[in-house]
Amino acid sequence: MASKIDLRHLQVLQAVLHESSVSRAAVQLGLSQPAVSATLRQLRDTFDDPLVVRSGAGMVCTERAQDISAAVDRVLTDIDLLLTPPGGFDPATSERDIRIVAYFGLGSLLIPPLIQAIHTASPHACVEIIQPGTPEQIKQQLHDGDIDLVISSRQDPYPNLRFAPLMECDIACVVSSSHAHAAQNQLTLDEYLTLDHISPSPAAVVAGTPIDGRLLQLGKSRNVVVTVPEFALARQIVPQSNLVLTTARPFAEEMAATLPVTVLEAPSELGLMTAWLFWHEKSHHSPFGHWLRRTVRNVAKQTLRIPS
Repeated sequence: MASKIDLRHLQVLQAVLHESSVSRAAVQLGLSQPAVSATLRQLRDTFDDPLVVRSGAGMVCTERAQDISAAVDRVLTDIDLLLTPPGGFDPATSERDIRIVAYFGLGSLLIPPLIQAIHTASPHACVEIIQPGTPEQIKQQLHDGDIDLVISSRQDPYPNLRFAPLMECDIACVVSSSHAHAAQNQLTLDEYLTLDHISPSPAAVVAGTPIDGRLLQLGKSRNVVVTVPEFALARQIVPQSNLVLTTARPFAEEMAATLPVTVLEAPSELGLMTAWLFWHEKSHHSPFGHWLRRTVRNVAKQTLRIPS
């Protein structure tokens, strides 16, 4: 190689590769654009590769740069860990922002006790529950550190991230107490497919959802006549309609305890619903990341009565 690389070079390199722009990387690092350009030229000589090349109005990473970026991520993560004091993260004194994307039917049950648990352990923290964007946006937000953790019932849309199962439970159907099928215990698949449904998932993303994705695997589809952006709206609509809401059983039972609805067993072909935690490799070893994931798991076990 033409020259040695120090920590500053790595930080500049990663900023340029992530931003695909010298000017945006300069703003991110608080450096001048000429200084970043000069470092980029040196890095191109060092790696004997252009690293980023122009494509239309923007810039894209070369294949070599993508490999380098993954390696640099690991190096910078290891450096962060080395610089972290023993004990690492103290929730009692931390004032950091905690940002979580939560998108699954049990959110209304899990999030309130989760916020309480976080604030009990970390009273100075600021917790933000963020509405999810597209899978690509979520991956980028995790990469950039804009969010810390994702809770989702959709596994397939988030490849190349760290993940672990959070919980697994039965799927149930919720209908108004006056619904034509309210008197029976379970819906068969044939019955299920003839009914009108309400869903929090727009048609454009059904392939990755636990219900419609499973139906697609079976070569089936249901008749979704209403879509809403969140489960909280669905719970208000179902009691006044002939619609079927398919969701995790704990959420269905919570609805039945407070609303004039009936819980039916879902068709057995739908299987079980699993919720997952997703996080970026860069936070995998961090003391804060360990603490946050452990807190979510503990709250899920206590709130949703998940066996240990």
